[in-house]
Amino acid sequence: MTTTTLEWAPLWDAMKTAPGAWVPTTEAMYWEMLGVLPPRAMSGRTFLVGEADHHNADGRAVYACFKKFKDDYSARYMTLAQFKEVTTADVIADQWRKECSPT
Repeated sequence: MTTTTLEWAPLWDAMKTAPGAWVPTTEAMYWEMLGVLPPRAMSGRTFLVGEADHHNADGRAVYACFKKFKDDYSARYMTLAQFKEVTTADVIADQWRKECSPT
């Protein structure tokens, strides 16, 4: 199965259409967004773009979040609180994999 990777307007549109889903993007887009501004937050290969895209109904800033996993790049919108939850879960999962993997 081939996955379409998106950049720029098609990426933003897809992220707004499916706000909780990770949308495939390109390596070039990942690096462009990492370099455009200092990240608002970063953990490993996951970061929030330094400037919020919009604010949610609770008045919280919503950022574009980009992540790299192996050779896959993806993005979605999230708040700083959501980012902290996601990256904490990723760290715990990585630690579990290391502890449980056969040596």
